[in-house]
Amino acid sequence: MSLRKFLARAAGLTLALSLSASLWAGEKVPLDQLPEPVTKAVKERFPKGELLKAEKETKDGKVKYEVKVSDGGKKYEVDVSPDGAILEVEEDND
Repeated sequence: MSLRKFLARAAGLTLALSLSASLWAGEKVPLDQLPEPVTKAVKERFPKGELLKAEKETKDGKVKYEVKVSDGGKKYEVDVSPDGAILEVEEDND
């Protein structure tokens, strides 16, 4: 393979990877701008928890919010639908 073809393929792969990563990246959402059902659901699940940050993610046309919560010395990632249904809760080990 010639150097020119190699560089062209490497550039294409780099572009494809960066576009793919941007599709998975969430859009930061200020906590005071989360939909009320999302905030309510997280506060009901973690009544003594502190909301730390949130992102809005869209995949295959479906929207979900990922909210990071600190509660009882642990941190959690909570995925919530816009209508307030909790989809998943994971302990955040970061």
